[in-house]
Amino acid sequence: MEIRLEGITKKYQRNNRKISVLDDLSLTIPNGKFALFSGDSGVGKSTLLNIISGVSRPTSGKVYYGKEEITAYNEKQLSDFRRENLGIVTQNCELIPYLTLYENLELSYELNKGPVDEDKKKDMIKQLNELGLYNLENEYPKNLSSGEIKRAAIARSIISKPEVVIMDEPTANLDRKNVTRVLEVLRRCNESGSTVIISSHEGQAIDFADVNINLSDDE
Repeated sequence: MEIRLEGITKKYQRNNRKISVLDDLSLTIPNGKFALFSGDSGVGKSTLLNIISGVSRPTSGKVYYGKEEITAYNEKQLSDFRRENLGIVTQNCELIPYLTLYENLELSYELNKGPVDEDKKKDMIKQLNELGLYNLENEYPKNLSSGEIKRAAIARSIISKPEVVIMDEPTANLDRKNVTRVLEVLRRCNESGSTVIISSHEGQAIDFADVNINLSDDE
């Protein structure tokens, strides 16, 4: 579904200072596209992704998914909407520490789609392998590097084939090979029907995106 933002403004109060991160921003992300938010640090990429995903509310403005205005939803409606439609990865990737990588994916799928059959189990292992997590499905997060945790969080977010994938800096602090792996997986996810929205400083990401939205200090 098309995602439309109308007049999005986000302001914070910090001590006696009023800080404006986004000011009257309007844009449209067409259905089924791979959209990239780029721009310098501090221009509001993370804030904007949080508003699009309903994790944060704008000071003013509206966010539409199709004809539905999610900025009018209450917290339960937003939570249900995210669970049913979105796959989200923040910069602070976290896995459930007492579950293995496979169990993290399995639980996410069960909460969104229902029981996991044998074909889906194979699909989960394949997804981990595509992200370079070979033979790590039975490992716990404490035994993994930060890059491995990030890639596992990416796998978990897309295993249910959400309608919209939203990721904040999914390629940050990864080596070149894993940057390519992540972008290729997201491109395949997009080609299979998901709208993909990411922020990235990675120049290579431009080659994978259909839409590049550069946020600047004057927006």
